[in-house]
Amino acid sequence: MRNINNIILLIVVGLAVSSIANANQCPAGMCKGDNDCASSYCMNGAGKTPNPQGCFYCHVNIPTKKIADGVEMPMAGLGTWTYNNSMAYDAVSKALNLGYTHIDCALGYQNQESVGKALKDSKRERSTYFITSKIPGGLNFSAATASMELSLQQLGLDYVDLMLVHFPAAWSGQGGKMLRLEEWRAMEAFQKSGKAKAIGVSHYCRRHLEDILSINTVPIAVNQVQYHIGMGMEGPNATDDKQFCDEHGITYESFSPLCGPCGKDAHMELITGKMVTDIGKKYGKSGAQVSLKWQVQQGIPVIPRSDSVDHLLENIDLFNWKLSEEDMNTLTQSKSPPVAGDGPNSGDCSVL
Repeated sequence: MRNINNIILLIVVGLAVSSIANANQCPAGMCKGDNDCASSYCMNGAGKTPNPQGCFYCHVNIPTKKIADGVEMPMAGLGTWTYNNSMAYDAVSKALNLGYTHIDCALGYQNQESVGKALKDSKRERSTYFITSKIPGGLNFSAATASMELSLQQLGLDYVDLMLVHFPAAWSGQGGKMLRLEEWRAMEAFQKSGKAKAIGVSHYCRRHLEDILSINTVPIAVNQVQYHIGMGMEGPNATDDKQFCDEHGITYESFSPLCGPCGKDAHMELITGKMVTDIGKKYGKSGAQVSLKWQVQQGIPVIPRSDSVDHLLENIDLFNWKLSEEDMNTLTQSKSPPVAGDGPNSGDCSVL
């Protein structure tokens, strides 16, 4: 009987010790000290608040890509399209707390004041984050300048790292080549004044880019366009001529890399679909991470949206693993989901 009691006592003590040990452990990606972070450090410094278990977040190193002389763009960031002011503040605040280094904004999103408040409230040094903003297309010189100044005012910043023209014309389609050139000249003046480190465009096709290349004195740093799995084998009218951007040293950046505008079923195909989740199981990653990794492994920066801490962490956990050549080919050759736009095309190339 004494031996049985001793065995029971040992089991109880063992369970208690195990329970205490588990209570002291942090979930993956979180930490109490640097030893808990395999290849980085614990963000437990002044101003950081732990979770109820006393855990902080491990720092995630986000690589960058040179887009202009002296300008490095993070390969993953946070998009803010469709967010109202409260959602934008919440998502940006969480992202900055997790160590995000790129926030993508636009005057047309009508939430830049909240993004600016989140930047200010984060207490982070300006040099620790990269800000992209965009102004509408189809503007003359003075209207374009006023829009860029308004963006800075809303964000509470002295400069942005990247300013883009959001569309090759007004959203209504009005504008054309002459206003495209006039607006670009305003962008160059803004960049030369030090209020934007780099300038670029969005939704531009080859013809629109050639208009700018005929007069520019400042390089087109970026063309931000729709791109995701399902478009890897598509032609120039679907991809806004990715090959032309690559050939002319224009960084090809993906918005909606998880096919947000494609409709719920297509969007979820890149998050929980069989192809991406089956591939993800090989690497211990989610379907969404596979969809994003397919792009960053090609050197394409991505700016997915999320206000979930778990998803925000996943969306930047893309750089210490690699898809095999076979898996990359499978994803590239996928025909689904198709581009969201004008049938098999993006719709951008028909803009005059």
